[in-house]
Amino acid sequence: DLTLGFATTKDMQAFLKEAKANGFIVRDRSAELKTVRLRVSDLGKASQYFDKTDNGEEPHYNYRVRAPELPRAEFLEGEKGFGSSADDWMGTPQDRQDWGRGVKVAILDSGIDQTHSNLNGVSIDEIDLIGGGGSSKGHGTAIASIIAGNDSGISGIAPSASLLSIRVLDGEGQGDSFTVAKGIVEAVDRGAKIINLSLGGSGGSAVLKNAVEYAHEQGSVIVAAVGNEGENGVSYPAKFENVIGVTSVDANGRQSSFANYGEGVDIAAPGVGVYAAWEDESLVSFSGTSSSTAFVSGALASEISRNPHLSNEEVVDLLYQYSNESEKPGFDEFTGNGILNVGRIENRNVPNLHDGAIVGYYFDPEEMKGGTTPFLVSIQNQGTAWLNNVSLEVKYRGVVKNYIFNNLNPGETRSEKLFLDGSENSGKGVRISSQLRLGGQSDINPDNNARVSTISLPN
Repeated sequence: DLTLGFATTKDMQAFLKEAKANGFIVRDRSAELKTVRLRVSDLGKASQYFDKTDNGEEPHYNYRVRAPELPRAEFLEGEKGFGSSADDWMGTPQDRQDWGRGVKVAILDSGIDQTHSNLNGVSIDEIDLIGGGGSSKGHGTAIASIIAGNDSGISGIAPSASLLSIRVLDGEGQGDSFTVAKGIVEAVDRGAKIINLSLGGSGGSAVLKNAVEYAHEQGSVIVAAVGNEGENGVSYPAKFENVIGVTSVDANGRQSSFANYGEGVDIAAPGVGVYAAWEDESLVSFSGTSSSTAFVSGALASEISRNPHLSNEEVVDLLYQYSNESEKPGFDEFTGNGILNVGRIENRNVPNLHDGAIVGYYFDPEEMKGGTTPFLVSIQNQGTAWLNNVSLEVKYRGVVKNYIFNNLNPGETRSEKLFLDGSENSGKGVRISSQLRLGGQSDINPDNNARVSTISLPN
């Protein structure tokens, strides 16, 4: 299963005219991407064709893609699920029925069960690029409900967005790069501003990269899942430039152990135990970077609909600028720019909001080698007012540490370095408890002022 790209449409048409005589069977084609999907029927003739051609044409393997495998059970141990509270956790206001109006979101997936009550009233158009029976629409339906659901106790972030369902995955959640690329072109040409790809593969095919560039040039934003293998290496197309690669965090704000990491991670969103619709009127607890991707797509649709004066790049920057810091300070390979916070975006122009937060404890894996291990405790100003006289108390192993922070500007993160002696590891882990207090100021979100974690250190 190969793809072959051409420099010009004329070159592609010339190839198609002689394809059979040159030992090729054409399976599909894309005029916009000037690419043909084919297989070789006569290796000798095909080799002769490539030996004599001078157009620089080179075949590429048509990489397989799939919806990310659901996280293995051991990956979910110790992770806190969101249930129906993911929207509240991100500070999403309940009054958002008009969010997403006028914005079309394309969902390239396994299809959507339009009969599900959670999607009542949602405008949904469908295109099937796979054909045949045996479709399982559960995964695509879950994505749709997170983006635009409006009933059954689950409300999407952008309930008034219109959806374009493009089926590129079969009943087993499997597909290929060429079909996904065609789906991206179809989505762009049908006016989709956001393209949700809760899918991925291990290979960065040329045709898929060209489709991403086509979407970017035409003003569409692509959002893709980084994958659920828990390994260093982000799936394609999330790894491509001009694609927002999305990872998962649990309800404690920790990057999920099942989520891939590395180059290509741009932002994190809820991805553990999220309540979502499924086919046949079902509701499920849905985990994985697929759900995280849908939250980011929904947030983008809502912001584009309510900020028509902003460019796509400016809207994306809003999500990054007002994301919450994660356990490792600064941009990093685990959560990129941070964790999606819809409330901070919504309140960015509201003055004098005081919100100090403990964002986590970070242990550098390179420094966890036994003996004395340093770690960081980080706080962030997640409000719109400067913070002064902020006190932080950290307790562990009978030790109490106190710190005072002043002149903490909105969005700023600060860290303190502490130390643990790994030789005292009891095997049960170390309990670290922290409390943040704002001096003389009322915190609008006291829930994020305390954090308790149990850390296991190497002996």
